Amino acid sequence: MDIRQVTVFGGTGFIGRYVVRALASRGLRVRVAVRHPELADFTRMAGDVGQVVAVQANLRFPASVAAAVAGSDAVVNAVGIPYERGRQRYKAVHADGARHIAEASAKGGVRRMLHISGLGAQLPRSGNAFVESKAMAEHEMNRAFPSVTILRPSVVFGPEDKFFNRLATAARLAPFMPVFGDGLAKFQPVYVGDVAEAAARALLDRAAAFGAYELGGPRIYTYRELVELTLRITHRHRRMMSVPVWPVKIGAFFAEFLPVPPITRDQVDLMIRDNVTTAGRPGLADLGITPHSAEAILPMYLDRYRAGGRYDQTAPV
Repeated sequence: MDIRQVTVFGGTGFIGRYVVRALASRGLRVRVAVRHPELADFTRMAGDVGQVVAVQANLRFPASVAAAVAGSDAVVNAVGIPYERGRQRYKAVHADGARHIAEASAKGGVRRMLHISGLGAQLPRSGNAFVESKAMAEHEMNRAFPSVTILRPSVVFGPEDKFFNRLATAARLAPFMPVFGDGLAKFQPVYVGDVAEAAARALLDRAAAFGAYELGGPRIYTYRELVELTLRITHRHRRMMSVPVWPVKIGAFFAEFLPVPPITRDQVDLMIRDNVTTAGRPGLADLGITPHSAEAILPMYLDRYRAGGRYDQTAPV
């Protein structure tokens, strides 16, 4: 498929910045559509001079979205917020934002659309406001741009992730490691580089249109096993302690009033739910990608949490 220019919404986010790199590495021109272009200068380093440019767009204003899409052959929606604050609400950003992007793309003659969602987003009545807004986003995308390709990754890990970095921070600061509930919820963490590669391949492969891909790593872990893995890599010896969910949710309720909540009720809820791919559904293998294991990638950035820093080699990983 002849795609030369791609507009990426959310290109400065954790997953979005890797998607930008993956697209630029293929020689494509990339527009990074963000609210504050002056904060997106670092994205230009993903390509040659002039290959990656930042443009202003606010998902709450359809005209700005249409301007960011105009002239592009393909569009990627990698927008997501971890919590609500001010006018940045789940519905406004995830659902309404997806609708504005899809409608502008359809009207603008965009040939390919890729939407990055998450596992569980196919369940519109999940009881979790964050997940439900993701489900609404998928619905809006499918309605306005029926040939959209949707990626649903499990927990995504990489140097800038919030999941393992938070676990490692807790291991460094806390006298024990809290495990929510029984700690038996299942996860299938997937490397952010693999998600970005999947996005690039799915976008450029005509056969990948009209489909949804569930992206997971090569191994399924329980939450407790992920805590143990983090402790092993950071060379920290902490006792794991099961913590009832309800008091944690009460604490998360009050934490949500902070400028940057360390945790929210929706996030607590996600830690006690299984988050794994469905057998038989298209995934990384269908895109020709062999996923990287957490054991291979995590030491590359969690080693800084060791007592002796990156040069602490006193314990095996």
